[in-house]
Amino acid sequence: MKLVLQIALGVFLGTLTSEFTIDSWRIHQQELAKEALEQQRTKQEKVRLEQVEHIRALLRQGRQENSSVENKRPTVYVPDDSQEMPIGE
Repeated sequence: MKLVLQIALGVFLGTLTSEFTIDSWRIHQQELAKEALEQQRTKQEKVRLEQVEHIRALLRQGRQENSSVENKRPTVYVPDDSQEMPIGE
């Protein structure tokens, strides 16, 4: 009877140890996956911010070009259509 109890206790402790080991491994794997996901999100956020800065730079460049074109126009701009005299005068 004593041998049966020792075997039962050994099986119980072995099962308990294996469950603890499996849970620890699963938790470790989940943490690794979470870290990888966080790194991926950080990388995507960095790429997104770089794209935003690139777009802003292009918009600033476009505004500077537009302002330089406006500065090149003559101060008194008269379109060609306004120079025509109406018929009958």
